[in-house]
Amino acid sequence: MFGTVTQIHVTPDQLTELVRVAVRSELANFTPPTPTGADLPDLLTRRETAEYLRVSLTTLHDWAKDTNDRPALLVPRQMNGRVRYRRDDVLTLQKEHRRFKTSKAGESRGV
Repeated sequence: MFGTVTQIHVTPDQLTELVRVAVRSELANFTPPTPTGADLPDLLTRRETAEYLRVSLTTLHDWAKDTNDRPALLVPRQMNGRVRYRRDDVLTLQKEHRRFKTSKAGESRGV
């Protein structure tokens, strides 16, 4: 049930060097993760935006409107008669960690 316990005596300088070597080794093999949203196009369609944010197209449409409670959460851009959302705007909205709830009338709003 109990394993063997081994004590190693090291000086503070030796311990510091052991930690330095271990950290350098880990950092040499470290690959940083791909930033969130890096695979998204610069301009997203309504459907791409809704899927990325995991909301319905109706909710996305509601978020584009100013209300008495808040300004528009995500402002669409009109391009050649099509609605597009800037990737940076979508990522900023996602990073704000806002919590949303649906009112009794079915309207989505920021809380």
